[in-house]
Amino acid sequence: MSEVRLAKAGETARQKEIWKLCFGDSDHYIDFYYANRYKEDETLLLLQDGEILAMLTMLPIKTIAADKRSFNSTMLYAIATHPKYQSRGYATQIMNFAYHYLRKKTNAFSILVPSEKQLFDFYRQQGYQDGFYIREASFTWNLIESWDVSETWHCTISGITPEEYNHRRNKQLSGRLYVSYADEEITYQKMLSQQFGADIYGIEIEEVQGCVVIEKMNSDKVFIKEILIPEELLPVAVKYIAKLFHAKEYILRTPAFLGKQLQGSIRPFGIIRANQEIDLEITPEDLGYLGFAFD
Repeated sequence: MSEVRLAKAGETARQKEIWKLCFGDSDHYIDFYYANRYKEDETLLLLQDGEILAMLTMLPIKTIAADKRSFNSTMLYAIATHPKYQSRGYATQIMNFAYHYLRKKTNAFSILVPSEKQLFDFYRQQGYQDGFYIREASFTWNLIESWDVSETWHCTISGITPEEYNHRRNKQLSGRLYVSYADEEITYQKMLSQQFGADIYGIEIEEVQGCVVIEKMNSDKVFIKEILIPEELLPVAVKYIAKLFHAKEYILRTPAFLGKQLQGSIRPFGIIRANQEIDLEITPEDLGYLGFAFD
């Protein structure tokens, strides 16, 4: 007999096993998550005859509309079924439970980031729609160095607190459809960035304040996971980042509405489902922005 319920103490070993089998992350990364972010009351488990077969994490977030209305929402994260028990409908079962669970809590939206491209269609069949997009681009050190960016710009970058990062982030995204995170989630991202040899930063270019999340993937590759600054100052910021973090390759991720001059490609990133009757229509033209998803 199967049941879906919140996690209890002493059940993390099985969850870690499923996580590793499904996502392939290192033991170090998985242990880091469970030591710094895991909460039993945000974790759903599906059990069959007492054995944990599937899991799902519910992270509290807010969906902010372009008109600045705020909706309590949830990011569904680390949705996984033990490989031995996949293709039996357990993922659908635990997600349906999450939908009704959040609906009772008057939670407006569920949002998730599919871990693989082919999963978008699966989740669309569960009632989700495309809602959030990103622009991604890749640059070499030599290419960035060749950009015609004036050396007269006064630019500084320094580590900042999660609270200050959130203040700058929300200011840069005001008037857009986007996902807002609690300071607790920004704190986790800060720790995650530090694990990867970088941090969350404030950027000052002349009188303008922006923010950026950086992770060093290895000695040759730097991941600019989120950067928020006016369009005209983006090349200045990226070139300065490259001076601070020397690497062969840079992966840049921005909101879809940002980074046109640096090209790259726009792709769906996050999908959304209403848990209630909500007076908010979300369309592709909104180019909604989710940002980092602890991926």
